[in-house]
Amino acid sequence: MNRSIFITRELAEGSPLLSYLTENGWKVHDQSLIEIKPIPFEIKVETDWIFLSSSNGARILLESFKPDKNIKIGVVGNATATAVRKLGFDVDFIGASGDMHEVGTKFVPVLGSKTVLFCGAEDGSEKLRSELPQKQVSFIPIYRTELRSKVDIPETSVVFLTSPSNATAYLNNASLKDKTVIAIGNTTAEFLEGKGVEKVMIPSAPTEEHVVALLRRL
Repeated sequence: MNRSIFITRELAEGSPLLSYLTENGWKVHDQSLIEIKPIPFEIKVETDWIFLSSSNGARILLESFKPDKNIKIGVVGNATATAVRKLGFDVDFIGASGDMHEVGTKFVPVLGSKTVLFCGAEDGSEKLRSELPQKQVSFIPIYRTELRSKVDIPETSVVFLTSPSNATAYLNNASLKDKTVIAIGNTTAEFLEGKGVEKVMIPSAPTEEHVVALLRRL
């Protein structure tokens, strides 16, 4: 069986996913299909919480803005939590699911009557924010994503797409027909299904370990 995979994210050295793939004879192509462009921002909102849904957002925000010690930080996924901690901040809530409805449902009782500021992509998904009481929610865009054009995408048996924007870039350059398609979470899966892609697989949580568990079942 030809076991090859295209992943729309560069895998770091020591990555559990990369280790599993190389140890089991997979041919790996890991390449982001988007570019992250920080945009000017200014935090003027008083808030009890800051919420970040990506490691890119964590780096862009926390490398230039230092939250008051009383402000709590919530994130989606362990990768984002790791990025926040590397910059010297504590993480007070981690949404471990790739389902933003589920993350929102679990965050609501944690938030209580407090306020939360979301910092993220200019045209990012509003699904998580929409799960929360709107009078308690504010949003500031801190970066935009730009699709890379004329990307050379190799033929692989499996494609792992890590965001709707990466999925868009992939579909602009290659077909998903007859491929096993994995989406990082429900938002990406729903985007793909809206494009007519059938049988999209989703790991039970947006971590490399859970992606490995899914690949073991193929």
